[in-house]
Amino acid sequence: MKRIAILNVSGQHLCCVGFLFELFKDYIIDVFTPHDRERYCEYYKSLYERAFIDLKNKDSFKKEDYDLAININSHDSVNRNGIVSIAHVIQHTDKTNNFISLTPWIKGENITYIFPLYKGLKTENYENIILLFGSFGSDCVDDDLRNFINYLKEYQFYFIGGGSRHIHEFDNYPNVKQIDDKVGIYDLVEYIKKSKFILTRKTPYQNTDRYSGALGHSISHRKPMIIQKITSESYDLPGIIFDKEYSEVMDTIKNMPDKDYEKHLTDIDLASERISENNSKYLCKLNLK
Repeated sequence: MKRIAILNVSGQHLCCVGFLFELFKDYIIDVFTPHDRERYCEYYKSLYERAFIDLKNKDSFKKEDYDLAININSHDSVNRNGIVSIAHVIQHTDKTNNFISLTPWIKGENITYIFPLYKGLKTENYENIILLFGSFGSDCVDDDLRNFINYLKEYQFYFIGGGSRHIHEFDNYPNVKQIDDKVGIYDLVEYIKKSKFILTRKTPYQNTDRYSGALGHSISHRKPMIIQKITSESYDLPGIIFDKEYSEVMDTIKNMPDKDYEKHLTDIDLASERISENNSKYLCKLNLK
């Protein structure tokens, strides 16, 4: 059986490991990391009970023991020779080594785009919750967001984790709940599962030169996203699509019948199948099958 090494020298971006477990689930996977503090590896490993996945000390890695090594942070101090690295921004790439990008916005002849899909926990039960997770602060609050929250009073809006700063203005909104602390993956998954929609950042608060983790988690857990057109078209992802402002889809969300919501879930299923097929082509490219 082929052996895959996943390297994480700094301990950062372990949230990105899930798609690698999915991609290489038929192989032996060893993860070399200084810690699993937020329990991402533990959670992703629990989704693939039949897979051979082990966590090892980062200092024990020997490249010659593996058929493929992937470094999940291209900015880490790792000898890139013969190792594929995940590039989170274009500045951390070069012209001589091979890279994976989690976004189509990072391009290059030696860069392969793979959408980070994994086998998330899905549920048919949800509450009237619209969830935004990831870095977010008062500088991201504009009149459009205020109108959106005020109009959809029957929804609870959750803003959680990822380095979010407390937004004091929201203390006066009865339908807003803020969780300022960075949450672990198990808590995050519970919030995702009980939400009806995932609210994604819009420009200019979402940089169009890097990946947002909300995209992969939403599709993997079968949750419809409220997503900007530029992001939806770039990634070819379904959702409740707006052009410039959230307010464009307020009535769509407020008046959405169950059959339309079910249609959005079907669209996610179809997108997941297509993404899985595209990602499997990467294995063929690596000649590991």
